[in-house]
Amino acid sequence: MTISHPQQSAPAEGLRARRRRETRAELHATTLRLAREHGFARVTVEMISKEAGVSPRTFFNYFPSKEAALFALPGSLPPALAERFAAGDGQHTDAVLRDLGDVLADHLQEAAPGPKDLEDTLRIAEGVPSVLATFLAQCEAVERDLAGTIARRTGTPADGEEAELLAGIAMATVRSGLKRWSQHADHRHGPAACVRDSFTTLRTLLSVDAAHPGQGAVQ
Repeated sequence: MTISHPQQSAPAEGLRARRRRETRAELHATTLRLAREHGFARVTVEMISKEAGVSPRTFFNYFPSKEAALFALPGSLPPALAERFAAGDGQHTDAVLRDLGDVLADHLQEAAPGPKDLEDTLRIAEGVPSVLATFLAQCEAVERDLAGTIARRTGTPADGEEAELLAGIAMATVRSGLKRWSQHADHRHGPAACVRDSFTTLRTLLSVDAAHPGQGAVQ
């Protein structure tokens, strides 16, 4: 006899958590709107706070700087996606990268801002060094957490070379996919789809190198 277990639904979002999420989203949207209207260099925390209807002190409860408010991209994998990846089958590099591409693309699909907002944010980052530095710092923080999740999947130390290399490769692949999507503005394929394509390209390159050792991919 098969015993079925009822599916447990995710806990409902509390009022306080919802308000914090909405305030954070409003501060990001206001920062991006002001950057479009005035240029990012002219935007100040005071301007953002006034437009969003909060105090500068409240602003700093959510973001350490206007650059961080502009680049409010998804952070580390949420627990459900991290568990899905860690519980996946296969410790071979190809299987790990395949599943990393899937969960990171899904995370981007679920948590990233709309395509137009993301495109504008990436373009601002290309021309403003402080915004680009913030983006890279956010990627590094995600990379550190990702190394721990990879270590759980592969049974290796979180601070070991294998987990750190795979996490670094994964985040570089995400950045490559986002950059290609932004530069080509191919809205027939969203940013998540472009990230998936970049992981597919990476796996293809690695499989070619494995099949033909000693032969570089670049002729």
